[in-house]
Amino acid sequence: MNKQFILTLLISVCLLVACNNSKPQNKDKEEPKAEVAFNESDLMSLNQFPTVDEQLSVEVSPDFMEAVISCDGEKLQTISDEDGLISMGEEVAPVHFLDANFDGHTDIFIGVGESRTYSTLLLWNTEEQQFHRVGTLGSPDLQGFKLCPTEKKVIEGGSGSYCSFYITQSHWNGDELVRDEQLVIISDPGEYIPYGVKNKYTVQDGNEKVLCSAENKESLPEFWQAVLKAYDME
Repeated sequence: MNKQFILTLLISVCLLVACNNSKPQNKDKEEPKAEVAFNESDLMSLNQFPTVDEQLSVEVSPDFMEAVISCDGEKLQTISDEDGLISMGEEVAPVHFLDANFDGHTDIFIGVGESRTYSTLLLWNTEEQQFHRVGTLGSPDLQGFKLCPTEKKVIEGGSGSYCSFYITQSHWNGDELVRDEQLVIISDPGEYIPYGVKNKYTVQDGNEKVLCSAENKESLPEFWQAVLKAYDME
């Protein structure tokens, strides 16, 4: 191989490298970012919360009309209701300790929180140093009670009849739950018209305005698909 050929080859390589380096680099191009999607694991069911607390204890009367709350062994407060604290006919009144309104303080849930049952939710009021009951028996329903701490949302779900199931997403306004959206599920197509829906799944806003309606859950927003999965309604 002669020297002239080697020299020509080296010059060609140098020119190629120089041309590549001279190409404008798009340094401002943004890398694709993963969107944060709702994850059903963010939903916490009532049975995931403890039934004992280091400071608080709750004793519910056999007729479910009264609950005595103690703190560090001393009586703190008595909650009573002549209509009852949970659905009549239940054999026990389970108590769970949780932060139901995401304010960093322990609240109390009395009842099983299942479909077609009524329970009682007590929120701790820092200023008054006592618990306040949310609504009255059956209002809000507190059925299928779940919490989404990442979104600070309360999810409730329960059957309204043999063919209907409702799941609501709410946020807190003080001691009140304000409904943001509701998923109406009607399993019997013959009941679509009486329930005012056109498909099996209908998402409504807080004023019952239809936001989305679909015959298949895969067509629902990802949030509601994840909620259905959390309720084992796949």
